[in-house]
Amino acid sequence: MAIRYHLRLMAVVVNNIKILLIGCAVFLCGFSFADVGEEDSGALRIETETEEYSADIYLGNTADRKPSQLRLPFPDSISAFKTSPQEKKGFLSLLHEKELPDCYREARKKLGAFSSKGAGDVNAEDVRVLSWIFYVVVSADTFSWDYDENTPKDSLYGNMDYELKTGVVRWMSSLSWDISGIVSRCGIKRKELCRIWAEYGAAVLKTFRTQYDPELKQKQARMKEEYDKMSAERTLRLVQERKLSLFRGADPRSIYYNNKLLSNEDRNGNCKYHLEKRLEPAFVEMLVRFYPGQAGEVVKYLKKAGYADQEIGDLIDRTVGRDGKTEFLYKSGRGRQHDRKIKSRGSGHMK
Repeated sequence: MAIRYHLRLMAVVVNNIKILLIGCAVFLCGFSFADVGEEDSGALRIETETEEYSADIYLGNTADRKPSQLRLPFPDSISAFKTSPQEKKGFLSLLHEKELPDCYREARKKLGAFSSKGAGDVNAEDVRVLSWIFYVVVSADTFSWDYDENTPKDSLYGNMDYELKTGVVRWMSSLSWDISGIVSRCGIKRKELCRIWAEYGAAVLKTFRTQYDPELKQKQARMKEEYDKMSAERTLRLVQERKLSLFRGADPRSIYYNNKLLSNEDRNGNCKYHLEKRLEPAFVEMLVRFYPGQAGEVVKYLKKAGYADQEIGDLIDRTVGRDGKTEFLYKSGRGRQHDRKIKSRGSGHMK
C-alpha cells in the first residue's frame, strides 16, 4: 500500500513539473519574471456538466447529499436503562456541541475504559453506558470528502470514524455471544436490548454502503482532468501578469488538491474493506445470535442496513454460511429461491 501511494505521489510531482514547463515556454517567448508579494489565492471552483464531478462539493455524506436521517432509539428507551437528565445531556453534547474529531476521540476514550471486559464480565451499568457510547458513535457523521485546494491534507483524523463505527459493531457482536447471560444479569428484556443494538448495527452498515462509491476513481479522474487544465491556465496567466516567478517552484495548491484525490481513493477503499471484511460478518453473526430460528427478524434488519432481497442470500452465504445454527435462514421462501439460484449458477444457466 505504501509503495502504491508513493508511486501515485510521484505522478502528482510529474504533473506539477508539466505545469512549470508551461512557465518555461512563456519565458522563452519573451516574458520576464519577477517575484511579486501578492499572489492569486482565490478559492478554486471547477464546474462540469454534472454535480457529481464538481470540485466544490463533496461526494458521499454531506449536507447536500446525505443519506436520509436514521431515527435511532435512545438507550433509555429500555426502562431498566433510565438515565439522569444531566448524564443524558453529557452524552448528547458529544454529538451537538463537540467538533466531529473531538466527538470520536472522546467516544473512543470512553469505549477504551471497557477494553478489559469480556461478554461474561459486563454488568447492567456497563451495558447501559456502553449502549450510550454505541449510540453516540453510530449517530455521529462521517468525515466529509475534502477537495479544498487551499489547505494541506490533514492526516490527523485518518479513518478514525470508520474504525470506531466498525469497532462498535464488533463490540456488540462480541457481547452477543452471551446475550442470554447479559439480559439475565441486567434484568432487562432480551427483545428490547436486541432491538436497539440491531438498529445501531443496521445504521452503521447503511452508512458504509452509502459512503462507498465504486465509481469514485473514474469520477476523480474527470475532476483531475478539469483541475489540471484550469491549473495550467492559471499558472500561465499568473506568469503573464508577473505574479508568479518561474523559479518559485510548483504551486502548492495543485499539490494539495492532487494529494487529496489520492487520499480520497484510499479512504474509499478503506470503507469497502471495513464493510466487507469486518462489518458484514460481525453484523450477520450478531443477528443470528440475537434471533435464532427467527429468519424474519434477521432479514428485517438486513433490509434496514440497505440490502435488497436479491442480495441477502449471497450475504448470508459469505458471512455465516450454512450449518446447523443458520439452517433456519434457508428454509423460508427466500432461502429456497436462493438455493435454486445457486443450482442454476452451477449448471451454467445463471451467471
